[in-house]
Amino acid sequence: MEASSTISKFFDADTARWFDLLIEGIVILDEKQRFVYANQAYRNHVHMDDETYAKYQGKDWIAVRRAIRAQSDSISNKVFSTGRPIYNYHQRLNDGTESYSDVVPYWDRGEIVGAIIVVRDILSLRDLIQTVQEKEKYISQLNERVKGFYKTRYTFEDIIGQDYPYIKLAKKAAQTDNSVFLIGESGTGKEVVAQSIHRDSYRGGQSFVDINCASLPETLLDSELFGYVPGAFTGASKNGKIGLFELANGGTLFLDEITEMPLPLQSKLLRVLQERQIRRLGDTKNIKVDVRVIAATNQDMEKALAENRFRQDLFYRLAVIAIQLPPLRKRKKDFDHYVSYFLQPLERQYKKRFRFSKEADQLMHSYKWPGNIRELQNVLEYCCMVATSDQITPACLPYYMRQEMHVAKEREERFSARPNETLEETMRRVEQETICEMLEHYGTSTVAKKNIARALGISVATLYNKMKKLNISGA
Repeated sequence: MEASSTISKFFDADTARWFDLLIEGIVILDEKQRFVYANQAYRNHVHMDDETYAKYQGKDWIAVRRAIRAQSDSISNKVFSTGRPIYNYHQRLNDGTESYSDVVPYWDRGEIVGAIIVVRDILSLRDLIQTVQEKEKYISQLNERVKGFYKTRYTFEDIIGQDYPYIKLAKKAAQTDNSVFLIGESGTGKEVVAQSIHRDSYRGGQSFVDINCASLPETLLDSELFGYVPGAFTGASKNGKIGLFELANGGTLFLDEITEMPLPLQSKLLRVLQERQIRRLGDTKNIKVDVRVIAATNQDMEKALAENRFRQDLFYRLAVIAIQLPPLRKRKKDFDHYVSYFLQPLERQYKKRFRFSKEADQLMHSYKWPGNIRELQNVLEYCCMVATSDQITPACLPYYMRQEMHVAKEREERFSARPNETLEETMRRVEQETICEMLEHYGTSTVAKKNIARALGISVATLYNKMKKLNISGA
């Protein structure tokens, strides 16, 4: 660097080293508009090697610009003549490279002793703008995702049957920060209870994040729960991804169908619950999280633990408060309340006041409802859709319900004693009809009889004896 005697008082080698760290191009001119210095970023911008740089130091700036194939201009003349800075001046090299420049005069004791030119490459600016836009888009998507998780639909007031012990226990659980394990058949309202616990807890104003553990394969479930850094695996987003534990930070994470979670992930989840920190896939640092976990399953937990499909230590960690949700068939006193509750919006939709015929009402009450509350809601929607009037008859019910009732009625008639029939005669008739039906289904071969005996839970010899005693051919 060859600075003039005046500018050298303000600009030295240490300053030049700092300028070389910048991504913007920096040019220093002296009081006679001679080229004094350019940092590495500017030299890269105009393709100036070290030999050319040394050659042009001390030369007139306009001549230097012509030599480096830049379009000649009088911008520096204007700044020196007016003493006023010029900002965002658009310039172009002959090779098409574009930039925006700021030219600022340097004053000392009322005189201009030089100027600083700051050059911003437009291509770099475009790359930066694109990066910022991508980040803004990612943040916007993240905000929308968080908003979706934040909102919960249900509270305890939405649950029919407030006097059940499990509701009272759930309300107590809401006042603690312990993990909760909800156990119940499909359709019993586990998510409703989970949301209610969250809403009634001190975390109720924070995010409620839910995921069905059976809905994703192990690798995707791992990245969904814990997130990943850019380049963590093939196909990973270049922005990385925030996991559900981070999204739920301060709030509640609901893990539905947790018994479907693979064992390796169960181990990872246990460690997170113990250490209260997670590590994104591909990362080397841990992130602290403050999350309450509510888990749920529709499986028999004793069987899942006995078959080693679910870790016992994880179960005990999650089931600090275990709540068993009863099926709909054991909540008979609430049945009519649920029917009324689900019919209200349907009556508004169809502008009818629906009522059940006596036969349809009997079928509804005698049905076992294996799909519980969810199945009841779906059946009512179906009935209202197919009903031709405001009366719901057996014909309006789904076929599988009517078929099951028909089979149940036949079974009841078969096992019921007939008039003037003794208990011994009833048992003989039932055994005879049952074995005949099994022979018709399986066949009469030796192998078929072995299968029939196995199905009936008796020995082959006992089957032959019964067939002989009941006068069934083929014994």
